[in-house]
Amino acid sequence: MSLDLDRRIADFGTRFRIFPQPRFLQMADGSGPLFAEPEEVVIALDPSAVQAGPADDRMFVIDAVGKLPYNRFFRPPYQGGFNPPVQPGPDGHFDHLDPNTREFSAATMYATVRRVLDIWEDYFGRTIQWHFESDFARLELIPLIEWNNAQSGYGFLEFGFGRTANGTIDHTRPYCENFDVLAHELGHSIIFAEVGFPASPTDEGIDYGGMHESSGDLVAIIASLHFHSVVDHLLESTKGNLLTINGLDRVGELSDSRQIRIAFNGLRMSDVGDEPHDRSLPLTGAVFDTMVEVFQHDLVAKKLISDDLRVRSTNLPGTAADLAQIQADFTAAYAGNEAAFKESLLLARDYVGKLLAVTWGKLSPDFLTYHSILRTMLDADRELTGGENSTVIRECFAWREIAPVPTSLLLRQHTLTSCGLDASEPATGVNGAGGYAGYRVPAPRPEGAGLHAGR
Repeated sequence: MSLDLDRRIADFGTRFRIFPQPRFLQMADGSGPLFAEPEEVVIALDPSAVQAGPADDRMFVIDAVGKLPYNRFFRPPYQGGFNPPVQPGPDGHFDHLDPNTREFSAATMYATVRRVLDIWEDYFGRTIQWHFESDFARLELIPLIEWNNAQSGYGFLEFGFGRTANGTIDHTRPYCENFDVLAHELGHSIIFAEVGFPASPTDEGIDYGGMHESSGDLVAIIASLHFHSVVDHLLESTKGNLLTINGLDRVGELSDSRQIRIAFNGLRMSDVGDEPHDRSLPLTGAVFDTMVEVFQHDLVAKKLISDDLRVRSTNLPGTAADLAQIQADFTAAYAGNEAAFKESLLLARDYVGKLLAVTWGKLSPDFLTYHSILRTMLDADRELTGGENSTVIRECFAWREIAPVPTSLLLRQHTLTSCGLDASEPATGVNGAGGYAGYRVPAPRPEGAGLHAGR
């Protein structure tokens, strides 16, 4: 969601409170919760458009009672018993709910999914139509079923609870309050809606599967960076040094967010296999690296860091002394410029959000490869910036070894001989006249020869 839209919806949208990260997560030093209090968010709907439930024209919460998980024989719509819909406050907002109640959990699920959808519809610049729209007009949200798991499916999201060490249900960890998990699962729905799915049964979809998991994580990463507390924590922990930090092994100090941890990875294509979650990591890393590079280029343009510091923090690896000096230089540059660093990061966030939206909107799911994603992303950058970031994108994807596979027809060489244009023979034209120098011109066909000869 652009900074401008976020400012505008603050004046008319409906207020909720949600936790940026699960409330049970602790600070790295064990001093207390990472995010002790829920943070206010505003969805892009006037209170008059949000009914009890909460519900609107795109989605609705139904707090099912005694429900078993959906399966291939048991699908929406849910027609069993349910708890009363969560009611808004007298002013039409939902920010009055006690975080220690079931009603808060139900409202959190709605607010998270609605907020993430708002963010990505803003980047797409249009409504994202559900991939299940032929059967259901609205997404069904079921927040709290007695199950130590969660799932998304055709027309629904239903969430249970985390697991204890022995695999039983841990009621202190409701998945419906986990922003990253909800955003990731909604990301799958966005990809089904905007990219589609392979049509050919011969398409193994190896890179398609990796793209799906990567896209879910990227949807969550970009969405989580709309929490000021998350952005502030990230920058305070790194001082803006978002690339070298991985080399310093300080990922655990940044955030307990699974998605942020995934973004800070050093994996290349030669490090992963075909399993979709594993294969997603280089692609996620390449996009995250692109965002960081755009962020740092903006810092250089605003004279907040030197280009020398940018280059040193990008061209890894280095010695421990080099890395320590890079961190010291970022720390010095960040001091007193905190607001400017944050603005640059949010601008980079919005650029990558729009870049992904345009890319996904152009992709074909059939026989999709990571290299085709790269080419489509370069085309998207030309559309958005005139190609301003093409070098950054190429370099980030090249480092991750995202390139045509060795057997790709794109890498096949074509000689004059293979093209039927043998330059080794003298050129002849019609009736012995000279042809184009260096090329053999075919002799004219006999009278009557052609596709219909002999008829």
